[in-house]
Formats: sequence, C-alpha cells, structure tokens
Amino acid sequence: MPLGLLPGSAARNDAPSRVAAPVTRTSGAIPLSDNASCPCCGTPAPLFHAARDYNKRISDELFKYYRCPHDGFVFMKPIPENLGDYYPESYYEFPSTMAEHAAVAERLQQWKLDVILQYRSSGKLLEIGPAYGLFAYLAKRSGFDVTVIEMDARSCTYLRDMVEVDVVENSDTLNALTQISSCDVIAMWQVIEHIPDPWPTLEAAAASLAPGGVLVLDTPNPEAFQFAVLGHRWAHLDAPRHVALLPAELLVERMRGIGLEPVYLSDTRASGFNGFGWGHTFENALGHNAIGRVANLAGRALAKLLSPIEQSGFRGATYVAAFRKPELPA
Repeated sequence: MPLGLLPGSAARNDAPSRVAAPVTRTSGAIPLSDNASCPCCGTPAPLFHAARDYNKRISDELFKYYRCPHDGFVFMKPIPENLGDYYPESYYEFPSTMAEHAAVAERLQQWKLDVILQYRSSGKLLEIGPAYGLFAYLAKRSGFDVTVIEMDARSCTYLRDMVEVDVVENSDTLNALTQISSCDVIAMWQVIEHIPDPWPTLEAAAASLAPGGVLVLDTPNPEAFQFAVLGHRWAHLDAPRHVALLPAELLVERMRGIGLEPVYLSDTRASGFNGFGWGHTFENALGHNAIGRVANLAGRALAKLLSPIEQSGFRGATYVAAFRKPELPA
C-alpha cells in the first residue's frame, strides 16, 4: 500500500535513513578537502563526485557535486551560467505523427496518469517540463484541462500545434509559476533535478495548488544502489543537466514544512529507470557504437538480475512521490 512506503510509517521497512557523514568519492584533479555550503541547511558539505558530461559529451569540463552530511542533499556547485547550452537541439526526438505520439505515450507514460488518477480524476492540471508532451497528451485525453511550462522553443511549438495544450514558454519556472494558480494537479516528471533552485520552486508550486490539490513528481534517487556502485559515471547523475538530487526523506520533510502531506512514495513504480541506468552507463563507458549498444543491452539484462536488490530497501534508481494540499475547513 502506498502509505506504507512513507517515511515514519510503522508499516514501512525500507525508508531511507538520515545520512551520516558520507564517504567522499571523487574523480579528476580536485582536492579532497573541497567543500561547499549546503543550500538546503547551510551545513558544510564535502565534495562527493566530480563528473563529466558522459551522456551527451558536449563538454570535457568536470562538474563538482557535494553531499550534505546532515540531510543527504546532493547539489552541483558551481552551476554553469550557460546551462541551456547543454540541451542540444537533438535532446528530444519528436514523433512523426500523432498516432506514433499516442502509441509511445500509452506504452511509456500511462503509469504516470495511473498514479494521479488515484487522487484526482479531473480539473486543472499543470505539467512543468513536459518536453514534447507524451504525458500531457494522456492527461488531456483523460479529461484534464492541461497547461504546461516548457523552455524548449521547438517543444513549445509542437505542444501548441500537435498536442493542443496551453503553453507557458519560459525558462524561469519560478517566474512562470507566479502566472498560474488554483491547479488541481501539478506534475513534474524527471524535472526537479534540472532546476537550480528546487526548494523555492516546490514552494511556489505548493502555493499554486488549490485546496485538495496534488503535486506529483519523480526524480533520481541519491540513495540508489546504482549510484553507490557506479559513482560519478552513473547515467542518472547526468552532469551537468542534473544539478540537484533530493533524498526522499528530506523531500517529505520539506514538503510537510510547506503544508503538503505525502500520500504516495515508491521507488518501484518506475522500475524501468533501473535498466536505463545500468544500460546507458555501460554504453557511455564503451562508446556510442555497436559495442556500446551491446553493453546497453547487457546492462538492462543485469538490471533484471539485480531487481531483488534494487526493488528493496528504497534503492531503486528513481522514486515517485505525491503530496496533497489540505482542504479548507468547512
């Protein structure tokens, strides 16, 4: 039962624990004494990883990640000022027809709609960072009044013309949220880790929710078994596009602090990301060629063998969380 997965629940036996001082793991010529102040709590955080852009290979630069010893928050510092340059035009591959769009959406995104339908079946739905709108299409088809916030110009054109949803074209999510209010659902699928100011963004999203509204997100899990094994080469670290990794326990604590109650938390609902993590990490290491493609398949097979480990103890590659805003008193 989803509530049994919530931190603090007596029924939960796989809650991520409060992080003790982490083992410092680095790559590249960066001193181990390097540290930075945690943007979440201010605690000095030691260097955790230094990673390159292994997924897209746009730059050979090292990007530094720190992990707070108090709350486990993983953050990049400094964040590149030209972060948008690391999203090439080829970042998204658009379907050629709406029939293809629908088929891909049903195959890959239906589980997301199923999570939301447990709590809301209609109303105003805002999706932040929809890409070209696979989930937005399903939500609209299901009967939601869909608005999206997206920064990519090509995606915005596709969303308006093909998916036919309302589009707020803005790279500043915080600013865009000030234009939107009284949402019944806010969805952020693999988005919060891309945002340089995740905590203010979540606060703004909470303020945009109507009473009884639900905020749902999924994001890479810094407690993942893969991250412990693969380190700075983990595909889900995705330097430098992923600038922050949020531990589930910390996220629940912070969301409760801004008035949202957790109703769902799972690291197994999107278990396909486990295979993606192993497969793409192996392919990145061996090259984007025939050998790399075989390595990708081998990684996905390995994920199946490791599923007893990755689907226990909250060690999956990503997790899904949903939070509800209380109803107003009668």
